[in-house]
Amino acid sequence: MQLPSVPIDAPSAWTGEAMRRTDAWIVPWSPADGAELKAAAQHVRRLGLRAPQFGKRDFPLPTLAPRLAGLLREVTEGRGFVLLRGLPIAEFDDQGARDVLWGLGCHWGSPVSQNHHGDAIAEITDKGLDATQPGVKPSLTNAEQRPHSDPGDIVALLCVRKAMEGGVSRIASSLAIYNRLLAEQPGELEALHRGFHHDLRGDATPEAPFGCTPVPIPVYRYYRGLLSCVFNATSVKQAQVRMGTVVPAREMALLDRIVELAQGEDLCLGMAFEPGDIQLLNNYTVVHWRTGFRDYPEEGRKRLLYRLWIDRPGERPVDPALHRGYITGSKAGMPIPT
Repeated sequence: MQLPSVPIDAPSAWTGEAMRRTDAWIVPWSPADGAELKAAAQHVRRLGLRAPQFGKRDFPLPTLAPRLAGLLREVTEGRGFVLLRGLPIAEFDDQGARDVLWGLGCHWGSPVSQNHHGDAIAEITDKGLDATQPGVKPSLTNAEQRPHSDPGDIVALLCVRKAMEGGVSRIASSLAIYNRLLAEQPGELEALHRGFHHDLRGDATPEAPFGCTPVPIPVYRYYRGLLSCVFNATSVKQAQVRMGTVVPAREMALLDRIVELAQGEDLCLGMAFEPGDIQLLNNYTVVHWRTGFRDYPEEGRKRLLYRLWIDRPGERPVDPALHRGYITGSKAGMPIPT
């Protein structure tokens, strides 16, 4: 095993307790920023294009682009997250909101597909599904999620409408969690280095046995001086059912301990999304989830978020075993031609 034997000392190993004492992670959009984004969206319309048919050059941000690049460095090299607040979402129709998120995503990197259908932008909304059933993605229900990371280097979430009640976003540093595990049970970390099979939830290729990752996916790997994490305890548990196998109780208890640590008051940071908020997370250093929620009865008022998975090839040294994370063997996470 080649995991660090000393705690990670980096801005990305933050605690929720520390982050609640500052608002440096909240970055407001100015009226000028909103106007520039609106102008870029109108430019795309004049070209007769719509997301995901256009790229970075078609969505010009002459003033914003340098600022956005600096903010993204905070996500990729600093604390690992940022909340962009105040986008005038009410001024955009549904396609306009998609175009703005997609245009921003093209400036941030290379968006990849969300599922086996090749969808470029995922709709995060309650489809009335049962989150306890095999193959169901919790993001399509109103149930409380468990801490996890997403595939791809960066995940971007745009809040279009918030729930009537609940649906609070929560995040925690997976590196701060590692520090706690290192202090509590250093002898158990080999299982996290080795990894686990994951249920691909219907996105599997024919080469993925049982609809699960063809190889175990590590939770933590240390590579070229950086510790990275890929985590989803729920898809590990679902894979056992599909594969007819059992993860040893001690190892499953370790995954449950990661969930418990993430949800702890000292490590967890909560943020209640407002319409127009865009949350950016580094999937290798941050786990995220949301509380359960209750929706408005009217269809047009139901909670709705749009999600991008964004790759930034070659930027962060990541062990090849983590490269596609727990969608290894999936048709998702593929480049989208523009």
